[in-house]
Amino acid sequence: MQYVNCNICGTDKTRLISIRNGYRMVQCRNCGLVYLNPRPDPETLRLLYADYHGRNGKDEASWAGLMDRNFRKVSFLLNSVFPEGGKVLDIGCGYGHFMDMMKNRGWYVSGIDPSGKTVAAARKRGLDVIEGTIDDLDSDDYSLDAVTMFYVLEHLPDPSGTMNKVFRILKRGGVLFIRIPHSTPIVRFLSVFRIRNNFYDPPFHLYDFSPRTTAELLSRAGFVSINITPGEPTSPDVSIQKAVSLISGYMAKLLYSISAGTLLLPGVSKSIFAIKP
Repeated sequence: MQYVNCNICGTDKTRLISIRNGYRMVQCRNCGLVYLNPRPDPETLRLLYADYHGRNGKDEASWAGLMDRNFRKVSFLLNSVFPEGGKVLDIGCGYGHFMDMMKNRGWYVSGIDPSGKTVAAARKRGLDVIEGTIDDLDSDDYSLDAVTMFYVLEHLPDPSGTMNKVFRILKRGGVLFIRIPHSTPIVRFLSVFRIRNNFYDPPFHLYDFSPRTTAELLSRAGFVSINITPGEPTSPDVSIQKAVSLISGYMAKLLYSISAGTLLLPGVSKSIFAIKP
């Protein structure tokens, strides 16, 4: 097991938030970041992700259905920013469904994922995918128009280091898109009633970012115009999960809209756009 300091501010003063699956989720007393501490070492984490996409009976089709709304919304937004297309890197690309969408829109697409199974499936469809993590990516040529990360940031051992690298490989005016869960408000609410849950999903989720800690992370890396919204709800296979996701997701979008973009419903996944100046 590996003990770590806060990835944003570097301090080591925390309070216990929750213990799940034998792991401790703590919160930094200085900046508020919630993270797993201690956590498995990097090699153990890499092995854990070998069959991550097959957990709970999921397959390629179920992952595509789960994220379809998000993928379509983001593909539309990227084309509105770059009408003539460009170069996009999808970090944690999985089976490559988002890459397919962007390729069909005329973009040059590349991806990276630690799962050999999903990489093989993406390559079979002719997609340019590297097996590994952002640390294995050898690119400092400032050539990318966009970088996307759908439910990836919470899994990364070093989010600050990743954001610094993403900032370097984007062109000036390049766009970063991130989609992340925000579980802490739900966990705290359920704990009042002593209802057990696994929203943090340790050891797979190493962090839980709030809007405030997300903005701090990105601004420290140099990003500007950081826009955090509820985004599109996911669509799980299980009916009750799908209903909860759709109801909470569209309620979050409604509240955000009627509040003129000032109210972000706690506990609902967030979508973040940011720009490299």
